Amino acid sequence: MSSKVNAAVLLTTRKMEIQAFDLPAVSEDDGLLRVEMCGVCGSDPRIYNWTDSRRFPLIMGHELVGHIEEIGSRAAVRWGVEAGDRVIVEHLFGCGHCRWCLLGEYRFCKEHQGYGGTTPSSVPPHLWGAYSQYMYLAPNSRVHRIAEDVPAEAAAMTCANIGNGLRWVRTKGGAAIGDSVVVIGPGGQGLAAILAASEAGAAKIIVLGLSRDEHRFELARQFGATHTVNLDREDPVEAVLELTDGILADLVVDLTGATASFPLALDLARPLGVVVVGSNTGEQEVAFVPSKIPIKELRVQGVNTHDTPAVQAAIKIVESRRYPIERMVTHHFTLADAETAVLAAGGEIELDGFIKGVIVPN
Repeated sequence: MSSKVNAAVLLTTRKMEIQAFDLPAVSEDDGLLRVEMCGVCGSDPRIYNWTDSRRFPLIMGHELVGHIEEIGSRAAVRWGVEAGDRVIVEHLFGCGHCRWCLLGEYRFCKEHQGYGGTTPSSVPPHLWGAYSQYMYLAPNSRVHRIAEDVPAEAAAMTCANIGNGLRWVRTKGGAAIGDSVVVIGPGGQGLAAILAASEAGAAKIIVLGLSRDEHRFELARQFGATHTVNLDREDPVEAVLELTDGILADLVVDLTGATASFPLALDLARPLGVVVVGSNTGEQEVAFVPSKIPIKELRVQGVNTHDTPAVQAAIKIVESRRYPIERMVTHHFTLADAETAVLAAGGEIELDGFIKGVIVPN
């Protein structure tokens, strides 16, 4: 093993380069991961466009699978893994002792430790992201073993795609047997939400997208979608009214990443329904009628990332191979092409049939 590690480093806003780092020494409480594959998240283009200089430099990448290269004895006991094991790693971890961590809501830990954008690469031991050949495993990291026979493309989607979908649709959205669920946006997160609704036993899973999403509609049906609605050709409210016998949706999951879809989400929910708003890339202001929320007594639920129970459930689903999760990945990139991968994820570069890209750093 070389003593140097190559990583794609975001130096400042929209400027990335390959840099070499020393391999970190491993103590009794931490470890080192050899990255097998890293997904390009829909939030990565937002990180790529950050303008706060205090966040740079950083190594992006938090949707990952890899193998334990080195591990300390106490870390091995804590995580239940050993050198050579194939694992996935959660995006965030906390300090372990603050109010939020003790409540199990470590996503809100003020120290906000994690991978792919939360910790600058200037902080030793530098390897805080998976756009890299190796990634440092800090003592508080949340590490989970995953089977070797799972395709890497599916394994990399486990935490921050399938785990997100399960938490957003089932835990926070409350999807239940027999429900009608509308998913707006058939991207990576939308496909995970469709899968989660299917696992919850929803009777009707209605997916809204555009003409350019036809290839995504095909995969959505394999994940459990019962109906698709092309927004370029159909009135979505009329379509959902017809499909739900005039009732509208029990649960609407807005995963477009664009704030403009929020008013539509309110219109598609039935009285006493739930509107889940995920994908944190929409930052524009949008006009909507607030009275629609109390008039229909809607519950509007914001969601962001996964938690350990959702990841544990996601691992079981991914390992079951019930869904062709690996088909979410349509494009592979080398580490040298990481910047191109981010631009493709952000829609700045058009690639035929693109749904999701991954980086293969080794």
